[in-house]
Amino acid sequence: MRNQAMTSFAHARLPRLLVALVLLLVSAWAAAQGGPPLVTDDPGTPGDGKWEINLASLGGKASHGWDIDALDADINYGVGDHIQLKLDVPWTYAHEDGGPWNSGLGSVNVGVKWRFVDRDENSEGGFAVSTYPQFLSAWSESSKRKGIATANKQFYLPIEFATAAGGFEFAGEAGRNFVQNEDDEWEAGVVASHECGSEKLDCLVEVHQTWVPHNSQTLLNFGIHYKISDSLIFLAAAGREFGNKTDDQQKFIYYAGFQLLR
Repeated sequence: MRNQAMTSFAHARLPRLLVALVLLLVSAWAAAQGGPPLVTDDPGTPGDGKWEINLASLGGKASHGWDIDALDADINYGVGDHIQLKLDVPWTYAHEDGGPWNSGLGSVNVGVKWRFVDRDENSEGGFAVSTYPQFLSAWSESSKRKGIATANKQFYLPIEFATAAGGFEFAGEAGRNFVQNEDDEWEAGVVASHECGSEKLDCLVEVHQTWVPHNSQTLLNFGIHYKISDSLIFLAAAGREFGNKTDDQQKFIYYAGFQLLR
């Protein structure tokens, strides 16, 4: 769920403080992992001929009501070691305060990630860099009429990076979301992770900011990866947005699901 972006940085004191906090956390933590259950992605790909399938429920609560992807199938496939193909198909429920719940096929996202710069993960320094163009659109006219799927097509063009320095690693993403018939959005995010008392459990923190004219929102998000087996990982996250008070500001967001690796 991409928000409204691109406003003056002078109106973003809280976002700057949050970004500074995350950078401090990153400097003390061991590794960063983007992608589900977070919004910010990283340059990682599944690997040649391998699948990464994320099956989850996710959604958010704004002033006007709830938007929930009751079942989101995020299917990713590796072509070579540097390319990832993506198809994300949700079944969405939407509820406006005072109205009924509506459901249907949500906005479908397709994308291709290309990691064009690699780095040696066993040594410090150097960058891994990727780009991840994605196209979001409604495949159901009924869902568009109900307000379940986006009425305007969107094309997101980001850059992701990961690096190691001074004994720590971090990942980030920044890009522009081109929105049909509306103002374009700018987005940027930083992710950090840390092993939480067990090799199977990683704790995650994310700061992700979006800008549009006259509006800025910063998402502060916390999550976990729990490795059940080499091919099954439990994912969960929860957070909220800070910034201009708008009807679309997410007062609560969540993600809960499983990642299957094949």
